[in-house]
Amino acid sequence: MFQRLNRRARLLSGVAFGAAALMTVGSAHAQTAAATTAQAGDQPTEVGEIVVTGIRRSIEASISAKANNTSIVEVISSEDIGKLPDVSIAESLARLPGVTMQRLDGRSQAISIRGLGPDFTTALLNGRELVTTGDNRGVEFDQFPAELLSSVVVYKTPDSALIGQGLGGTVDLRTVRPLAYGRQAIALNYRHEWNDIGALNSGTTDKGDRYTVSYVDQFLDGTLGVALGYAHMSSPYQSERFNAWGYPNYTDGNLLTGGVKPYVMSSELERDGYMGVLEWRPNDRIHSTIDAFYSEFKNTQVLRGIEFPLAWGGLAETPNRSTNPVVLGGCQITNNVATPNVCRPAPSLRPGYTVENGLIVAGAWDNIKGVVRNDLNKRDSNITALGWNTEFTISDDWSANLDLSYSKVER
Repeated sequence: MFQRLNRRARLLSGVAFGAAALMTVGSAHAQTAAATTAQAGDQPTEVGEIVVTGIRRSIEASISAKANNTSIVEVISSEDIGKLPDVSIAESLARLPGVTMQRLDGRSQAISIRGLGPDFTTALLNGRELVTTGDNRGVEFDQFPAELLSSVVVYKTPDSALIGQGLGGTVDLRTVRPLAYGRQAIALNYRHEWNDIGALNSGTTDKGDRYTVSYVDQFLDGTLGVALGYAHMSSPYQSERFNAWGYPNYTDGNLLTGGVKPYVMSSELERDGYMGVLEWRPNDRIHSTIDAFYSEFKNTQVLRGIEFPLAWGGLAETPNRSTNPVVLGGCQITNNVATPNVCRPAPSLRPGYTVENGLIVAGAWDNIKGVVRNDLNKRDSNITALGWNTEFTISDDWSANLDLSYSKVER
């Protein structure tokens, strides 16, 4: 024990001596540098410009946009081209204050602004109104890859500068402006994902990929700018479901399950997005921009399961009059008489079941006829958006602006 303590003391003494030596050397170097600077008479170097990049630049740009806007807005600015990490722009919008996201099959899709429903929200692309793939006015934002957008401005109050506006709010999706970006950039991103519960249905996959390619450049002495982008996503998701068909009263007055439907679902979400911007500014008077956006969205769901009619699987009430044969609860009824050879016994619960808090929670059933289900749900949708804006400044007091747009959806 004494040897261990003695060794530890020697080690601590060595560390303290080394730290003291480093402090002495550092002080000597600092004094030497100060003396050299004083002898040379050098002046402090003046920095003309400080360029902030990365996440700090993104936060600074968002704060500046909010401060300079005349409306109450929330702003998302990407760290750099292709650097918004979310699956779709809907995931990015969900982080903003005053914005609530509604999910479908686990992914963010529609948004509510200031508590109003998605049908009161309008989407713009570079200031131009977009059509939506939804059944109503609500915009499905999962159609737009986050990597192809440079910023998003959410207007919570009306603004006279907007062409289209929603009662709840307006979401303006903005692509990069190559001349304002000011430098050449090539961005590549790749991500791989997999489900930890595996593929629940045969013929489906539990692995997916995300990759994007973006290119920004300037030509003709900085008067012509080009921006191109492509984003692909293949995202699988699995789920296990259990549905109950209500709870009728049993003969003893307790509640029991009317029927059950256990299912497993395997889905794959595929999306390809394309973005293009051509910007031309030959002088201070003419500024023209052409925008193009295209999104191809495919969602395939495979559901397999079995349905068990329990309490509600028996023979329904016999109609008062029936001239034609009808089938009720598995029996053929003709003129209020059941045909015996086509009838099957109704489901029945065996004695000895378990009751908890007025609900039958366990027991054995007889005469159950299950129905095997194989369902396939497919949804394909395409969005095309084109825009051309040209601004001509005549003088300090007069200017002319031409803005044409086209938006189309197929579902």
